[in-house]
Amino acid sequence: MENPIVARIEQSRKERSQLHPRFLANAAAYRPFLEVEKHAFAQGSLSRKHKELIALAISIVTKCEPCMEWHTEQALKAGAVEAEFFETIDVAIEMGGGAAAAYARFALQAFDYYTMRSGECTEST
Repeated sequence: MENPIVARIEQSRKERSQLHPRFLANAAAYRPFLEVEKHAFAQGSLSRKHKELIALAISIVTKCEPCMEWHTEQALKAGAVEAEFFETIDVAIEMGGGAAAAYARFALQAFDYYTMRSGECTEST
């Protein structure tokens, strides 16, 4: 029996990949949004990793599971490690209270999904 969290994450990835071209072709605000995203996450005074961790905390507080999944993957690609991930969850819980604690479970499951998928050890020393 397939893990339902893995199924949700993989479905989110599949939908993002399949629907992206349709949004580009038909949604007037989508392409400008991608430009804003590109500039917002560019390396600056804050590293891309730290920006992705901020976005992850916001995703937890706003209860956006596809956002949690995306920003978890992007934070890991930018070099985030497990200790940073848990500190991000701490900030989200402080800002969002009990609901953020509950949604942080999905973010943790996304973290586990991506670290197991890549086979990389991301634990801090």
